[in-house]
Amino acid sequence: MRRGLTLFEIILVLALLVVIAGVVTPVISNSIAHARLASSGEMVRTAWGKARLAAMQAGEPYVFRYEEGGSRYQIAQLAALNAEGADDLNTLPALSEEDEEYAEADMLRLSKSRLPTDIVFATGQVAAVPQMAGPAMAAEGGWSQPIMFYPDGTTSDAAVLVASQEGETIRVTLRGLTGLSRASDIGREESL
Repeated sequence: MRRGLTLFEIILVLALLVVIAGVVTPVISNSIAHARLASSGEMVRTAWGKARLAAMQAGEPYVFRYEEGGSRYQIAQLAALNAEGADDLNTLPALSEEDEEYAEADMLRLSKSRLPTDIVFATGQVAAVPQMAGPAMAAEGGWSQPIMFYPDGTTSDAAVLVASQEGETIRVTLRGLTGLSRASDIGREESL
């Protein structure tokens, strides 16, 4: 004699699946948020490495600036920022429709200078910005103080706090004399 499943047994199995999904979903989403924050710290370190290398190869100072409270950043040659008519480079452009449609999958290509979704530059600190940075220091442009990268491989001493919407942060620090950067573990720092 062949026996089938009763309605009660089917409902019981479905209820167990719902309970298991309810327990597993927050754990998975928390892991994804941690991975997104950790990759943001590595993106900043990579951008700093690119700026340092560009300065050494070009024999000209480069700067790294970021959108305070936002996700965008910029690597540019200091001479280009100080040139006449460089207002468009020194002013943070408005988000365009193309930026709003920016897909999460595009982050893998690192084609745009921005952090992953829901991650922002919370605060930053630069030890000393030289006078030659001039227009690159303009606060009204929306960019942060510039972090300098020199042709000899040295940089500004700097620290940047990258934060998620959940309030978790990573501190990324840059040593001026050596140009080496380091990202901290995920924590809950309020400011630098």
